[in-house]
Amino acid sequence: MNRIITKLAIATCLLLVSAFAAAQESVYTKHTAQQGETLYRIAVNNGISVQDIYRANPGLEAQGLKVGQTINIPRASTVQEVPLQDLAAVTRTDLISKPAQNSPYKAIHKVEKRETIYRICRNYGITQDEFLQANPEYRYSKLRVGVNVNIPYSESEKAARSQQSGPSGTVSTVPAQTEPQETVSEPGESFFSQIFQDRKDDGVIRAALIMPFVLNGPQNTDQKKMVEFYQGVLMAIEELKQQGTSIELQVYDSGAEGSDISDIINRQEMQDIDIIFGPRYSGHIAQASAFAMQKKIPLVLPMNSTIEQVYTNPYIFQLNTAPTYYMAEVYNHFFRQFSNPNVIIIDAKDNSHNTFIEGLPDQLKQHGASYVTVVADTATSRIIDQLQPDKQNIFIINSSAAAPLNKMLPVLQLVERQKDPDIETCLFGYPEYQIYSTDHLDEFYEIDTWFYSWFYTNNLLQESVDFNSRFRRSFSRQMLISYPSFASYGYDMASFFLNGMAKYGDRMIENLDRIESRPVQMGFKFSRQGTGGYINDKIFFIHLANDCTVSKKDFDK
Repeated sequence: MNRIITKLAIATCLLLVSAFAAAQESVYTKHTAQQGETLYRIAVNNGISVQDIYRANPGLEAQGLKVGQTINIPRASTVQEVPLQDLAAVTRTDLISKPAQNSPYKAIHKVEKRETIYRICRNYGITQDEFLQANPEYRYSKLRVGVNVNIPYSESEKAARSQQSGPSGTVSTVPAQTEPQETVSEPGESFFSQIFQDRKDDGVIRAALIMPFVLNGPQNTDQKKMVEFYQGVLMAIEELKQQGTSIELQVYDSGAEGSDISDIINRQEMQDIDIIFGPRYSGHIAQASAFAMQKKIPLVLPMNSTIEQVYTNPYIFQLNTAPTYYMAEVYNHFFRQFSNPNVIIIDAKDNSHNTFIEGLPDQLKQHGASYVTVVADTATSRIIDQLQPDKQNIFIINSSAAAPLNKMLPVLQLVERQKDPDIETCLFGYPEYQIYSTDHLDEFYEIDTWFYSWFYTNNLLQESVDFNSRFRRSFSRQMLISYPSFASYGYDMASFFLNGMAKYGDRMIENLDRIESRPVQMGFKFSRQGTGGYINDKIFFIHLANDCTVSKKDFDK
């Protein structure tokens, strides 16, 4: 199976806009449909679009083309090409993006009103399975009017192309690199200048997304998450397109863990790529890292928290950070938020590893903060005795597991109700608390709860509400319930980096902290790893306050 999934060309300069110029019979020729002919093939042979034929033959769109049927074919000279500057004035157009040279697709089709997958497949002579392989997002969502979809070659057309191109079965291939890689100098001011230099200077940002969609395997939740991640990327690109940014996205299925992606990174179209998002698995990352190093292009890795290449490859951006790395940020924010703490550590007798708790006593000592440890079954009155009226009294359970929290929530509610109302108390916890808040929101509100996380989204926040609404409008379904939200994750990542490349171009690396984006779920704050790449150590504090409000505190603003 061809491993390219889709190619979304959003560069306005690649659009062909057709408008029907006249309706007189004199501008038509006649054509009788032959066995095996499709409307697409007839349109290509005559240098017009399928929609031109529909407009010249009222009723054809609804009835479909039949063998032996005679139809009107408008002359190509009567199809007016609209100047680029007049695009905004066109009220009804057929926008068909030209497939790039050597593209695996024969057309990119704009969905018209009342069109269905079945009708598109019939018009182009392909099967629904072939269509869905080229447009995997529509396995889970409906077509929308105005979106572009990829039209693949049918199996018979692939076979014919294979015979024309030789025994390899591909129209165009790029041999794997066999020469030793050149030494890559440490990136400085010219880092992103090197990316854009010697590339196509047409104002188009060329991006690649490589993820394990595993479309040749059984459908499962993980596969759906990857597709939803991709849909989030599409939403970011659509938003940037509306702002005037031209982006060309190529999306590839890396396959299951243990597979090889050399056939992806050696493709002709990958040689002009400006930025790569993904892949996910360590073996694929090693291959992509070598390619990014050779091409001097940024490699953005969203899924992994331990990537050894980030310490040696200056072109890697690691988004998902291991707790051991970002814990310094957590402690820093903790003492900024709680400047006068009295910490009450509740020992849940849970032997699970907890990075935050392991380093907390030393941090408290360094800041001269008082703390005490009590066991989980301590009487409520004894816990209240540990409170100090002139301090910020902070309860911290020494486990992020659900069971200790479930046990302590009723106890902390009693403390809140029985203590002196002038004594300040709160619960401080972990990223897992956003999962538990589904069942314990009222309790979290009552006891005034804080927790840290590198990501957070909740329908109580307006940005999340707005994003969910946009997702439903775009894909006609609700997002999966997952932590993190994969659609939001893909959107935030693509929005940040593509916006940065569009705004700063060859000086993006110098302006990472100035890139403007409106993240739904996560933020970006990169730290350079010696002469290697960059790790995101952005952390938020989430506050579920006792006035029943939710806020996400960003200490870097």
